[in-house]
Amino acid sequence: MKNKNWVILFAMKDEAQSLIDKLCANLLEDKYFEIYQKDNIYIAISKIGLINAASCFSYVNQKYQIDFYINAGLVGTLSKKLSLLQTVVVKNSYLGNADATGFGYKMGQIPGMQQYYCSDENLLKSFQDFSKVDICSSDVFINSQEKVNSIIKPLSDSILIFDMECFGFFQGAYLFKKPLIALKVISDHIESGSNEEQFKLILKKGSEKISEILLQILK
Repeated sequence: MKNKNWVILFAMKDEAQSLIDKLCANLLEDKYFEIYQKDNIYIAISKIGLINAASCFSYVNQKYQIDFYINAGLVGTLSKKLSLLQTVVVKNSYLGNADATGFGYKMGQIPGMQQYYCSDENLLKSFQDFSKVDICSSDVFINSQEKVNSIIKPLSDSILIFDMECFGFFQGAYLFKKPLIALKVISDHIESGSNEEQFKLILKKGSEKISEILLQILK
């Protein structure tokens, strides 16, 4: 995979800051989305939310010659087996915003689309040292067991982590037939106090953890 162009897709600049700094990446543009580059590595900031994520993927895909896509960022977890700052890789990505079951679709499935999306098998081989988990994405910040029960549990018992963008990136990768994988760092537990406060406290360390791992893999 050497001499190939990579893009790292982040929701927030704070998540990407450590990688931007360590690469000394240059800002290419910021009119629609902030996009940085250093040699064959691009960094794109989508902003928060599923629609922003899908729009950013489409924009990058159409404007730049990218070979491989990585969505990186922080996630919450409902599993006591996952620890703060633990790194995981997404196996399957589910959507928590959709209900077309009245028309025969599965919970979370957009009509005419897949029930869930999978990380690229070849890219998974490059991240084989990390646990593979399933994720749920929604435009709701999951911060209570009540939201877990109403948004995540109806989708699949296999889901252990959640965010607000991943599925949007995977939807774009599926439509444009591009290889994508998602690398996530655990920022908060659902049963450990304020998820918002946990996220704020660990954000900088999470950004540093992401950059360390990506630089090792992409070097």
